[in-house]
Formats: sequence, C-alpha cells, structure tokens
Amino acid sequence: MSNHILLQRRCWYARLGIPSDLRPHYNGRRELKVTLRTSDKKIAELKAMKLIGEWKLQFSALRGSSSAVQALAADFLQSPDGNINPENGMSDKDYAIEDYAESLPDSKKQEFYDVVTGRAIPTLLYLEKFLQQWDVEQKTKDMAKTAIKRVADTFTTLQMISPPLIYQMIDEDMNSVKTKEKNYGFVRQYFKYLKRMQVLPQDKPTPFENLDFKQWRKSSKGASKRIAYKHDEVIKLLQAARDKADPRLIELIQLAMYTGARIEELCSLKANDVIDVDGVQCFNISDSKTEAGIREVPIHPAISKLVSRLITETEDSYLITGLTFNKYNDRSNAVGKRFGHLKKKLGFGREHVFHCFRNTVATQLENAGIPEGVAADIVGHDKKTITYGLYSGGTSARIKFSAVKRIKY
Repeated sequence: MSNHILLQRRCWYARLGIPSDLRPHYNGRRELKVTLRTSDKKIAELKAMKLIGEWKLQFSALRGSSSAVQALAADFLQSPDGNINPENGMSDKDYAIEDYAESLPDSKKQEFYDVVTGRAIPTLLYLEKFLQQWDVEQKTKDMAKTAIKRVADTFTTLQMISPPLIYQMIDEDMNSVKTKEKNYGFVRQYFKYLKRMQVLPQDKPTPFENLDFKQWRKSSKGASKRIAYKHDEVIKLLQAARDKADPRLIELIQLAMYTGARIEELCSLKANDVIDVDGVQCFNISDSKTEAGIREVPIHPAISKLVSRLITETEDSYLITGLTFNKYNDRSNAVGKRFGHLKKKLGFGREHVFHCFRNTVATQLENAGIPEGVAADIVGHDKKTITYGLYSGGTSARIKFSAVKRIKY
C-alpha cells in the first residue's frame, strides 16, 4: 500500500496510475491523486486502501466488467442525494450518475441505469451481509460464497432469475447429485435471507426452493463417482511418492492403504493415539467427520514398523510430523494438494481422489468375505441395520485385526 500513498507538505495523498487505455475517460490524465487529510501514515494507508479499491473497481467497470458496473451502480444507489439544483431538480448524485454513465461503454450503460435506478438488483449485492450474520464455520461460509458466486455468473441480477433458466443451469452442472444438493442448498439459504430482508417479493416462492435433483441423477451419474484404486495402482502411487522423495506423502499413502481412513483422520493422529486394545495395537481415531468415524482401527503388520518409527521421530506429537494447519484448522490441506498433483501426473482423473483409498480397503475386505458390519467398524461407516447400528457395541479389536490382515498388496 505504501506505493499508493505520497507525502507532500506533511500531508499524505492517495495515488494510482491510470492504465493507458483508460486515460481518454479521464481527460488524458496519467494518475489519480487525492488528499487523505492526515499526516499519520498508518491512518493514510487505511484510508487509501478503500479509495484504491474503488478506483480499481472503476477501471474494471470502464473495461466492461458486469460485476464492477453493478457494484458501482449499487454504491450510487445507496449514497445520499446531496444538494438539489432548484432549476431542474437534479441532485449532486444525479449529476454524478450522468457523468459516470457517459464514461461507460454503450453496451454497459443500460445495465448501469437499471441498477442505479433500482429496476435491477445485483445478485451479489447482499452477499457479504448474509455471510456476516450467518452463524456457521468459516469453511462453510467460503463454500457457500463460491456456490453463490457461481450462480451469479449466470444470473447477474435477481430480475434475471426464472425457473426454466434455473433448470437449464442445473442440467449443465456436471457435479454429482450430492454436490448439487449441497451447493444449491447454500444458494437457497442466501435467497431465504433476501426474502427475510424484503429484497425479494413476499408473495412469491423463493427461487431455488423445492428443487428435485432426481431427474438429473441419470445424466450426472458417474460424472464424478469415486473409483477404488486397483492393487497395482496403489503401488504405482506409492512408488511415485518415493520417486518424488516426499516422506510425508509416502507415510500418508502407506497408512491409508492399510486403514482406509480419511485423510484428515490420518493427519490428526498423534503418537499417543496409538493404543493397546485387548492386546491389539490400534489407531484411536477420535477426530472424524461422523459419529461412526470415531473408532479404533487395528494396525496392519505391514505398517507396524513404520508406526513405531513415526512415534519415535515425531517433532510435534503428530504421527505424520511437520504438517501445517490451514485457516480451517486442517492439517491435511497442503499434503492433500501434493497428492492431487501426484495422481494427476500419473493420469488419474476426477473420479480418483485420496478418498478412494477407502473404496480400495472396503473392496478388499468385501472380496475377502469380511462381514459388512466388521468392515463398517474398520472404515468408519454407519451400519445399515437397526440391531447392529443402534444396539451393538461394535466389533472386537481381535476380530477387526483378523479382518485387517486380509488387506494385501
């Protein structure tokens, strides 16, 4: 930000160079410059930050960005009128609107006038206010923001939304039905908020309400279905990690191929999560996304030496040491991305992800004749029957260990 402020005669100024292609809109000026009315550099930087953002938004609007045009129009709409000219009844805001509209490309003038006069409401106008009042985790807010912005790419204003176009957009969405239900669930929450704030008509149904995704199940089936890694593919992935000399990724793959645990479950394991249960050494998985995921998984003989080494060498109490937390407090993000790059380089597509190791382990257990209830207790799935799912205390460690030993590569 220091590059955009200038000290002159004990007063700080905000400054920003005008791109050469936009200078005709500013009467040939090469730079925007305005006093910040302060001699305090820190205050100047804060004031300049907002101003520079507004100027850059103007540049984007002048180049034809619909979102920028709408954002500026919305700012005008919410700004005070100022002084009124008694001769023609025009306010300072009216003059500013006319001047700015004249600087826009002809193709964007109508869009600007529609928003600034209130005839059209930008779809994203209330997004930040919605997210601020929504009492959910930041990760959920970020996912919702992405989903809502994707919808706004199609419907830039609320007035553009219609059921036929919604159905067309969903039909063109190649995500799985489950992902669609999640994403459009976020969108539905946003539109409920808009209706609650009386932005949308109270006497009409809320858009994106009561969507039936079953009719798209056939067209989206298999689009992103996860596929189990075959035996030789698991070995191929492990060898590629070794060739890359990435010790954390090597360890992660080895643990996954013999446990079927989720990536964050493995990255959350600490040295003291290796416990003895009825004489069987197990991973005590206590950090899982589901209640069924809280479980004890016997350690396969093929990785027992690895686990012992990880316990001895850890520098931060975690079995897979040295990983960092992201803003969502997850340790698996960076190493997960490295796995993504690795498998993509080997030619695996979207249907193959780290989670597919769970498919691989489940497939091996099924082919070995392991009862489904035992396999569910190992990989952390809900049991389908009421008797086992509701009343059973779970499979014993010894029985699970006998099942785990059937996993072979």
